[in-house]
Amino acid sequence: MARFETMNSVAQRQPHLQAGILGLIAAVFAVSVTVVTYQGASAPGYALFCVGVLALLLLTFLVYTPPLVPFTTALIFVTSPAPLLLSLQQSALISAFLLGGAIVAFIVRTPFRSMVRDPLFLPVGFFAAYGIVSGAYGMVLGNDVAYVLGDSFQVIEFAAVYFLVAQLLNNKENVHRLLKLLLGSILITILLELALFALGPGAGDLLPSWDGSFISGSLVRTIDIDATILFAVLINLYPAAASRRQRLWIGIALVPTVANIALSLSRGLWICTLVAAIVSLVLQARNLRMRLLATSALLSIGLVLVAATWKIGSDSDVSLLSVLEERVFYGVSQVELGIAGTDSMATRRFLEVAIVGPQVLAKPWLGHGLGATYVIGGYAVLDSGTNAPIDNHFIHNLYLVTAFRMGAIGLGLLLWMLFRYFRTVLRASKRMPASVPRALVVGFVASVAGQLFLSLTQPTVIDHPTCALIACAMALSLRLATVNSLGYNQRMEVKNVI
Repeated sequence: MARFETMNSVAQRQPHLQAGILGLIAAVFAVSVTVVTYQGASAPGYALFCVGVLALLLLTFLVYTPPLVPFTTALIFVTSPAPLLLSLQQSALISAFLLGGAIVAFIVRTPFRSMVRDPLFLPVGFFAAYGIVSGAYGMVLGNDVAYVLGDSFQVIEFAAVYFLVAQLLNNKENVHRLLKLLLGSILITILLELALFALGPGAGDLLPSWDGSFISGSLVRTIDIDATILFAVLINLYPAAASRRQRLWIGIALVPTVANIALSLSRGLWICTLVAAIVSLVLQARNLRMRLLATSALLSIGLVLVAATWKIGSDSDVSLLSVLEERVFYGVSQVELGIAGTDSMATRRFLEVAIVGPQVLAKPWLGHGLGATYVIGGYAVLDSGTNAPIDNHFIHNLYLVTAFRMGAIGLGLLLWMLFRYFRTVLRASKRMPASVPRALVVGFVASVAGQLFLSLTQPTVIDHPTCALIACAMALSLRLATVNSLGYNQRMEVKNVI
């Protein structure tokens, strides 16, 4: 008994020892999961070596660095080009590995009394807790274990990122450092995708491609949802910049960002960007609104001129503007075919509503549990390999998929969380003077509003890896708008942020 008390007292006096023990447990668990996922014990030696090194890195983070380090690393990872090289499962595993390390380090190092309160903790916590319950419910119903774990992780990832941002970014230095790293990571990814676009199909399969009806060959698509969030932030920082030099650098960053969004050939990203720009105009301070409008108009005119003169492929008569127009007209055609009830790949989003909608009504309150699938024709699913009916998991519409898997309770919790977020941040932002912090808040709010429109065709809010950045944007905007103890200077120069 005396020996146990001695060991316990030593552990209490050495928090690094506790962190090391917990970190070792987390590392061993992560390595075990990785090895089992990757061909079990027969995995190649280099794979085992890599996961071993990753485990040692996590242990080092926990013992020798504050929790902000692994957390920042996790956010940089999900916004960097790294996920382009990995499968979705591998990306999620690494993200869970780093976020788990940050959470363990936070629990070990942070006293309970020093935890920061946040107006969104209750709705986010309820949503995450219900997600765990819905995952257990899905297991009871016999849903595929891999799907259940994947769905559950995405809900937990969103809540974990939100919680860690609210707790760890407790001073303006940490906020500035994280913003610099995140915006830089997103911009690097954007530039890399543009380089891959320039290389064309010969760049490999890192990016999706599009085969137009009137061009020879394929056109690489730079689909990067994070680019829309960066656009919303930059477009609001531009009029708030204190000097021409700062506006010049922000304008330079806007050019590849807008190009990346345009070359995505994604109507969803275009609408998301348009909504973010409109919300920015509505929320921006009156004295900066005209400058923001002029910047948006200049970017639009420049995009049209470049697209009209940029020739695509070997056919010199086909311009990029023609491709953009074709995508818009094809979208109109998809809507017409969907309303007419045509069954094809072009109308798969309408088919999802027609198929999943009645199943929502069959279990309206609890849903079918996380991991639930539905039967759809293989012709409507990319790379299905068959035209016969198949069990499919992915659903494009955020609100439909939430109601289908988590029922009216889950959808209600999601809408409650979003309502509380917008109400709180908009009320607080009205009291902020025209400044860089306010520009950041408006940019983040506009980006989240754009993502909610995008989520009609892509469930980004609870979809890895975009859910991590969206949770970060929500937590940062609330913190900037509501926490006065950070001591922000109203005349803060934009160079401290970018």
